[in-house]
Amino acid sequence: MRKIEHIGIAVKNLDNSNALFAKLFGEPHYKIEDVLTEGVKTSFFQVGPNKIELLEATNPDSPIAKFIEKKGEGIHHIAFDVEDIVAEIARLKAEGFTVLNETPKKGADNKIVCFLHPKSTNGVLVELCQEISGTV
Repeated sequence: MRKIEHIGIAVKNLDNSNALFAKLFGEPHYKIEDVLTEGVKTSFFQVGPNKIELLEATNPDSPIAKFIEKKGEGIHHIAFDVEDIVAEIARLKAEGFTVLNETPKKGADNKIVCFLHPKSTNGVLVELCQEISGTV
């Protein structure tokens, strides 16, 4: 893991949250993107060298809808940038972590992603992210 790629925050209303976080950071979001496979709409903010991803459910069965129903709005996950997501999945499995999707899938912001189950990471949902390039 090379760095924290972003922090994901589950929100009920993306428009309202974009306005709130734009005031907080003093800058507007730079991208909105639908991730149909996850049933979410995302919005990204660049804050210095860091990124914040806001996530709004687009259907009631999405992981974000279920998260908000159980826990309310708030920090949903921490994402880490990795150079080789397949190798990192294998390494973490060998270390005993529970991988939620063993085959990386397309995520937002030009990334392929995989998640680690929070039960194996002290209650924190961890996302691994690798930039999509011509070699993936």
